[in-house]
Amino acid sequence: MIRNTKIQLILLIVAFVSAFSSCTKENANEAHSPTQDSPAQKVSVKAEKLTRSTMRTYVELNGSIVAKNSVQVYPNIAGKIVGSKVNLGQTVKKGDVLVFVDPSSPGEQFTLSQVVSPIDGSVISIPPKNGLKVSTDTAVLTIGDLSSLEVKTYLPEKYFGSLKIGQKAEIRVEAWPQEHFLATVQNISPVVDEASRTVETILRFDERDKRITAGMFSKIKLYLSEYENVLSIPENAVAERNGKRVIFTVGADGKAQSHKITEGISVDGRIQILSGADEGEIVITEGVSSVQDGMEVSIISE
Repeated sequence: MIRNTKIQLILLIVAFVSAFSSCTKENANEAHSPTQDSPAQKVSVKAEKLTRSTMRTYVELNGSIVAKNSVQVYPNIAGKIVGSKVNLGQTVKKGDVLVFVDPSSPGEQFTLSQVVSPIDGSVISIPPKNGLKVSTDTAVLTIGDLSSLEVKTYLPEKYFGSLKIGQKAEIRVEAWPQEHFLATVQNISPVVDEASRTVETILRFDERDKRITAGMFSKIKLYLSEYENVLSIPENAVAERNGKRVIFTVGADGKAQSHKITEGISVDGRIQILSGADEGEIVITEGVSSVQDGMEVSIISE
């Protein structure tokens, strides 16, 4: 009888401890579980208002600045250069003596032959050194008009269909890397060079600038097409959702809403929006990967 009483007492204690532990866990879970009235956590994003602007596609190239009117000067007789009367960049007049050629050979003495300038202009190539042997096919100098400069460049074949006379360009030179000089496409070769698969293109400076001279290396940004009054967004604003390209806008209620978009051209990290969003809407540009439809967001920059 006493033994049975002890067993009953032990079972009673175990049951009490078990009940107490269960109750404690439930209270703890209730304390840590959110209620239906708890506010959902907002996602911080950056956004911008969708506005209209102009987008221009372009190609970047290298080129050389040359004189528009220039001629190469050849001697009238073969021989050896024995003297020069001009320096690089020097201004000359038509008929001025440029260099002397000695046509003499061993055992024979001839009068020096004068090479003269055929036009007014400036010396735009380095004069030949004394002792250089030349023929009537050897160009000893180039004379050009520095008051009218052009930029010569070669475009890859794939741009041939996009080239047009009158297209605008920005020219930069190493001497003034922070400045750009405006130019216009003046001439396009009608054929593609078979060896290089390029098209020779000539651009004319819109204004004469004395800082620019023949022989300079140039970097060219040639604008191919212009799209006015278009809507555009940063590339980072576009997300993939269920195999679709979408953007998220923020409504007046502060919640995100997805829009399937149709994209146009892409220039300098921005994408043209053809359909799927309207002007004036607030588009999320950063933090898109964390956003879902109907999620409440907090805009930290607009």
